[in-house]
Amino acid sequence: MNFKNKLILTGLFAVFLFIFAACLQLRETSSDLQVRIPDVRIEDLAYEGRNLRYMQLHRNDTFPTLFFLHGSPSSMSVYNDYYEDEDLAQWANIIAADRPGYGFSDLGRSEKSVVRQAQKMWKILEREGFPSPLYIIGSSYGGTVAAKMAMLKPEKVDGMVLVSASLAPGKETTYFVSHIIKYPPFRWLMPKAVMVANDEKLSHYEALTEILPFWEKITAPVVLFQGTDDKLILPENVDFALGKLGNSRFVEYHMLEGEGHFLQLKYRELILERLTNLIRMGKDTLSPMQVAMP
Repeated sequence: MNFKNKLILTGLFAVFLFIFAACLQLRETSSDLQVRIPDVRIEDLAYEGRNLRYMQLHRNDTFPTLFFLHGSPSSMSVYNDYYEDEDLAQWANIIAADRPGYGFSDLGRSEKSVVRQAQKMWKILEREGFPSPLYIIGSSYGGTVAAKMAMLKPEKVDGMVLVSASLAPGKETTYFVSHIIKYPPFRWLMPKAVMVANDEKLSHYEALTEILPFWEKITAPVVLFQGTDDKLILPENVDFALGKLGNSRFVEYHMLEGEGHFLQLKYRELILERLTNLIRMGKDTLSPMQVAMP
């Protein structure tokens, strides 16, 4: 394909992305969230020159806390179905955050370092008193941040659920348009959340390579979900994770036949079922093992 055709395709793709992103509910105001979920508490945290917005649903001191991390481009509102789940409300507290650059956490201001993103998420949990037991649910690049969080403070993570998570350097698809729309005039025209996602995407290889030496620090049990037809984050990411999680107390993985990248809503019931099972097992009863799930 010659340069002229690539440029035309880039322009068409940019228009598509703009329309697509405009149709998505990428963020909700605090007042909208409070109307949707009356008992929610919305907070803003200033840390290292950035604003971090997060929400909390504290239902009972004896409940475990689920910490939700969204993918790209998105915001914590992508998990609304979980926050509004009446069954989940009977056994779990929830904290969720707009990752840096998304939602109302300085929309449009990219944070390319997965290490700094993880540090910022821990700052939110520190402010909330390091709730325990703590289970982190991360989808796509939110799964990457979740993994790094477990590397930084392994003693504070009781379990993780990683959905379509980008974990292995190079085991994902980066389309040629990503290298073009990072420059003006496309950068000026695209929605801010899309450009933050693009900045992250082009930094994935470096960010994932940077954390390679620290996988052995993860001791928490992990449940992985991956679509076998995921063309964005390739299924090889699960093989990579299984090879790196040797110190995890328990690893369970679900390869969902014929499925693509977006699983967190379609498979909400299965995800919560396996998470509930993990919580019931309890960290003291788990021993190093891997369980293959169809």
